[in-house]
Order: sequence, then C-alpha cells, then structure tokens
Amino acid sequence: MSAPEFTATSRVQRLQLPERAATHDRALRELERELESTAAGEPFLDITYADTHRFPPPEWALPAFTKAAAGSGMTYTPYRGDPDVLTQVAENVSGLLGVRVDPRRELMVTPGTQAGLYTAMASLIEPGDRVVVPDPDYLTSARSVRYFGGEVDAIPMRWEDGDAALDLEALEAALAKKPKLVMFSHPNNPTGAVFSKTHVEQIAALLRDSDTFAIVDELYCRLVYDGRTFAHLAAEPGMEGRVLTTLGPSKTESLSGYRIGAAVGPAEILNSMEDVMGIAALRCPAYAQHLLPHWIRDDQAYVDERIGEYQSLRDVSVAALNALPGVSVTPSGGSAYLYVNTEGINASDQEIALALKSRAGLVVNPGYQFGAIGANHFRICFAQDESAWNDALERMQGVLASFAVR
Repeated sequence: MSAPEFTATSRVQRLQLPERAATHDRALRELERELESTAAGEPFLDITYADTHRFPPPEWALPAFTKAAAGSGMTYTPYRGDPDVLTQVAENVSGLLGVRVDPRRELMVTPGTQAGLYTAMASLIEPGDRVVVPDPDYLTSARSVRYFGGEVDAIPMRWEDGDAALDLEALEAALAKKPKLVMFSHPNNPTGAVFSKTHVEQIAALLRDSDTFAIVDELYCRLVYDGRTFAHLAAEPGMEGRVLTTLGPSKTESLSGYRIGAAVGPAEILNSMEDVMGIAALRCPAYAQHLLPHWIRDDQAYVDERIGEYQSLRDVSVAALNALPGVSVTPSGGSAYLYVNTEGINASDQEIALALKSRAGLVVNPGYQFGAIGANHFRICFAQDESAWNDALERMQGVLASFAVR
C-alpha cells in the first residue's frame, strides 16, 4: 500500500495568509519561498537580524550558564520555571515595568519571547475571535492569529511630525466590534516606533472602556534612542488583569541563542499558558534560565553602551538611505531596525528584496511580511559590524539607485 497523501491542516494553510493574495498576487508563504530559493552571490550578509559576534552577550552570560550546567541548576524545572529564578526575575521585572509582579502567579519564563506570544495566543484565541493588530507589526502576529482560527482586524499606524502612533479612531472602531484581543509590539517591529506616554495613556483609556485583553510585545523596550523614556501599558491605571507583557534579553543583550524570555500578566492567563507549555516545549531551557536573574539587574552599563553604538549605526544608515531619490526612512526610536520606504521607486517590495539578494548579496525583510500596507517598504537590521556595514550600505544604494524613480 502506498503512503497516505499528505495535506496540510487548515491551521497550517492559514499561515499562508491567502487573503493577502488579493493585494500581493500570491499568498505570503509563496512570496517568501521565492525569496528564500533565490541564489545569492558569495559572500552575502543577512541583515534581518543583528551580528551577535560584533555585539556579543554580556560577560556574565556564559559563566552563569556553565555554572548551572555543571550541577548548580535544576535539569527538570516546573513548566513555569525554576522557583528561585522566578523570584529573582519578578524583582527585576517589577522594577522595569513599574508594577509589582507576583513570581508564583503572574510570571513564567519561556523559550524565547516567541514562545510567550504563542502560548498566550493559544490561551486566549478561539476560532472566530476578532483580534486587533496594527499594520505594520511583527511578522508572526497576523499569521499566529490566523493559525488559531482568529480573524485579524488590522488598524493602521500613523506618523505625525515624526511621531508614530496607532490610529486611535481605527482602534476605537475596532474595539466597538468587541474583539477578544488587541496585540501589538512596542517598540514597534518593523518601524522601531516608540509611543509617547500620552499615546500609551490614550490606548489604556480605550481599553478600560472595553471588554478586551491586550498582549504587548516589549522585547525592545530597553533599546530606545535619543534620550526617550519608555511607557509600559501594564503600568497604566486600570490595566491590571487586562494586559499580558512579553519581554526578554534575546535582542538587546544578544542572548537569542539561549532561548529565554518572560511573560508577565494576569494569573488566570498564566495558568492557561502553563498548560500549553506542558504540551508544547515543557519548559524554558533549564540551564539557560539561570541567566535571567542577571538580566536587567546587572547589565545597565552594558545596555547604555550598546544604545550608543546602535544609535551611531542608525544615524549613518538613515543618512545613506535618505540621500537616494525615491527612498525615505524615519529614524527608529527604538529596536535595531529601519523600515525603508521605497514608494518613490518603480518596483515592488518583492522585486527590491530579490534584487538586493541577487545583486548586492543582502538579505532583507520585504514589507509585505509585516502587513498589507507594507508594500513599497523593506526592513533592515543595522546592528552590524561597522567594517562590513559601510560596504553593505554602498551596495544597497547601488541597487536602489538602479530602479527608475516614479
């Protein structure tokens, strides 16, 4: 008997975001596979993520991991995490967020922030639920909502006088439809936008008048530029019991390879997330958990230095790209990304991404990955070795300049 014919489940098929085909000719994953399969010249530079060799983790990272692996740490921790680690992380995160976090009820450590987002959505979204997501936003947000059978209600980001914000009128209209959930990244990924304190207060006011939960991905909340302060939604009055915040040291502290993150929020949601973790990944990597007590507590000088280095790279990149006809970019307020606007160039985001890979040896994220209005944009991570980055910018300029200006 021949092997059974495989058909992907409807959940997996929804990851294709087939509804995007109306604006992008093909489903999202078809476009991505075309980009992934395109041969590139050697060497090539993947600028969708940071160079962690140029920007390594803090000095305490490897010794903390090695000490735990040598016998001082648990191998099989509870699903939420090692109790001693949770106690210390709760203290650190409480200081960061400005709210008191109960380590037993309102916190769990996760295998990276992505696992925190996944288990939270698995706990909250039922098939048919409406979920409000900004456009643009983190590239897995809409896909994950669709995977769990939810319906995405996209609201646009707005820019006024250089400040980015959610469209509050669109958010209010979306909340009137009684969605289950609002979720967004802050600082925004891909744009790097950091919302003002006033704007976060406005979002909180709308949520207080609704019966809607919020998930805020604050992975880059410590990586902000130009002396900005960062406002946490969870710290706003009336947000207790409404907001789940995901955090972690993966990016700012270059600890992606250790797969550690944290989720902070209402005890009832954390209980459900623990149940999901028990059938998905079981736990955050046990030895790596022992890095988390150092995170926030022991690395402020390290983060301050990193902000200075990244801000210099950001400014060089913005100047180089804004010098090109048909191209514009707003300096990011946080994160390590720039969201490059190519509306003045006669080429699609897919065509530009393909050309940058094949002709400049550069891998970028085309704008359609972040939302339907992402056409004519691409995202780059400027956290690169300076000796390679200057040359990469020149190659990027050459490819972009080769396209006709509209």
